[in-house]
Amino acid sequence: MLSGTSPFKDASEWLIFQRIIARDIRFPNYFSEEARDLIDRLLDLDPSKRPGAGPDGYATLKMHPFFKGIDWSSLRAQTPPKLALETGAQSSDGDDYNDSSWNPAHIGDGSAGQSDGIVSSSSSAESSGHITRLASIDSFDSKWQQFLDPGESVLMISMVKKLQKLSSKKVQLILTDKPKLIYVDPSKLVVKGNIIWSNNSNDLSVQVTSPSHFKICTPKKVLSFDDAKQRAWQWKKVIEGLQNL
Repeated sequence: MLSGTSPFKDASEWLIFQRIIARDIRFPNYFSEEARDLIDRLLDLDPSKRPGAGPDGYATLKMHPFFKGIDWSSLRAQTPPKLALETGAQSSDGDDYNDSSWNPAHIGDGSAGQSDGIVSSSSSAESSGHITRLASIDSFDSKWQQFLDPGESVLMISMVKKLQKLSSKKVQLILTDKPKLIYVDPSKLVVKGNIIWSNNSNDLSVQVTSPSHFKICTPKKVLSFDDAKQRAWQWKKVIEGLQNL
């Protein structure tokens, strides 16, 4: 509410979960110390330790220094403050919090505007050099869970068009930590193809021809996909990152 964006922001579901798991919270420079402290406490990994969740209820939350001067008893009768204009400020680590490419609807595969599809090089996932299992599958539609083995997690998922010479068909492209790379008919809910995984780039590689178009190449076939959300580079980075583990 203070910044107009989520505390965990990135270009894909997988990268967002890496920030959550790592508790990688990045505050804009204009946040006060009281605001930083309050948000940091509210995002405690242990819900029972968050202000307002203890035996004293909301009293602990209301007493936080961030709310100094607030008259809670007459709050409903007060005139609400005006919305602040965008400041154009950046976070202390250089991330632009007014990035027009970000839209909360980018999470999952609901309707969303297009993003540039380029994964932020400053993400904790890339800098740490490893891929961590998703914290939860709950953010994805449960119907895709039937395609996962026990303990298997989705690293990347997107509704894309599988391009053929004279036609195209929508499929759900899914990459898991097994690793497994499949595409599913979203209406019939059946696996239409299993792309044989290999850590060898000669046997499995991704070619990006535009922000939305990419090819997954294997010795036997080349599959062309079009991602309307322009995440072609994202697919390439995640697949290659998994190969390099």
